[in-house]
Amino acid sequence: MYEETPRPKRSQRGKAPRRHSAPRDISSLGPASASDETIQQTNRRRVRADRVINPAATKRRRKRLLITILTVATVLIIGAAAAAFAIVHSFGVKINQVTNADPELGKLLQSGQASAPGDPFYMVLMGSDTRPGQPQQRSDSLMVARVDPKNKKIQIISIPRDSRADIPGYGTTKINAAAVYGGPKLVIKTVKELTGLPISHYINLNFKGFVDVVDAIGGVEIDVPQDIYDTQASAYGVKYATVKKGLQKLDGKHALTFVRTRHTLVDGDFGRMRNQQAFIKALASQALSLQSVFNAGSIINAVASNLDTDMTPMQLADLALQFKGLKSSDIDSANAPGGAKYMNGIAYVVLDPLKLSQMIDRMKQGLPLDPTKVAGSTTASSTVKPADFQLTVRNGAGVSGLAKQGADFLVSKGFKVSETGNTAQPAYDRTLIVYQTGFEAQANLTRETLGFGDVIAAKGMYSFKTQVMVVVGKDWTDPAAATARR
Repeated sequence: MYEETPRPKRSQRGKAPRRHSAPRDISSLGPASASDETIQQTNRRRVRADRVINPAATKRRRKRLLITILTVATVLIIGAAAAAFAIVHSFGVKINQVTNADPELGKLLQSGQASAPGDPFYMVLMGSDTRPGQPQQRSDSLMVARVDPKNKKIQIISIPRDSRADIPGYGTTKINAAAVYGGPKLVIKTVKELTGLPISHYINLNFKGFVDVVDAIGGVEIDVPQDIYDTQASAYGVKYATVKKGLQKLDGKHALTFVRTRHTLVDGDFGRMRNQQAFIKALASQALSLQSVFNAGSIINAVASNLDTDMTPMQLADLALQFKGLKSSDIDSANAPGGAKYMNGIAYVVLDPLKLSQMIDRMKQGLPLDPTKVAGSTTASSTVKPADFQLTVRNGAGVSGLAKQGADFLVSKGFKVSETGNTAQPAYDRTLIVYQTGFEAQANLTRETLGFGDVIAAKGMYSFKTQVMVVVGKDWTDPAAATARR
């Protein structure tokens, strides 16, 4: 007789049956003539079937698989964290934290800190240039920014480097002298006094850092509004002095020429600031895009050794994460309002204190910097029609044919132009859209159609018979061509 297989212990239940030395009862497998090979194959099939339908065995296999996945995920997370730490640590080693060398600057910035994490804060942004034989950096571009992490919005006001300003302790002179006289601390004091804004952070990137960042991203795509040839703007020789008009991807050295040129632009510094603002928008949105995540190490290395800031590496990393996915439309920019003026033989930009104060007030409220874009003002097109009023177009730029070009474009859009001509003097740097009392909405519609221009009230200072007058300035670009590009 064969021994009866004992009942398995609790700990062994669900496992495959143990093999015994005594032969099995194989009467149920088939005829007595079945070969040993057939019997072995059938037994193997039984064992496999038992394993497939055994719930306890399946549960154990799933548990082992889950543990494996979690282990791999943990290793990846730890690896990513270690890589991030290494990058941030490397960043921290390379950047120049200006507050480390100047505790007074830290106290000055501390007074402007946001009241709670995530609240908007204000910072000064500088681009600087160190020339051979000049130990001091010069402020080549100067901006004040409102950074709103919660709503992912950035507003930037560019301050012309030739702006006439009061520099504490040094009197009234060009604002870019502040960096030479007293470094970042004096720049911040001057900007605070000029704007009344509570500055809490400061970043200065020199030209080499700018070039390296653009190259680390793989170039920046931007629509260049006109042909540029400017050897003074090129920091890398004649080879990089030319930038062609049109949509293209600029490498770092050509991009530097694009943001520095002013001699080739009809309105000088104001045109350069517009180029800088357009480039910042393109650079920021492309640098924070998904593709650039894989170049993060290169971008950080490009920035680190060329950056002066009060911010810690972790603050900078956190800010970059908060603004990941930023679009160019999330950046609102404008030039500080003012105009060029010679005083005692020196060319200054004299800022308009009233208009600047109004712009600062809009910035504080998070409203568009351009008053024509404030909610409600640019919706005039829904209630006012081009044929409902009459226009005058005058050429104030001194370039023949621009009044006709503007009039033809506006007529093609359904406007009624009843008069064209020239201004008494070709002295208008910027295009104006001037309106009579009660016709601001019509002026806003005109500006919206052109795509540029400053909307102002006539207030008896301009003489024209129609409801709205367009004064073509030196910043004029063919609106038909601009519309075609849009």
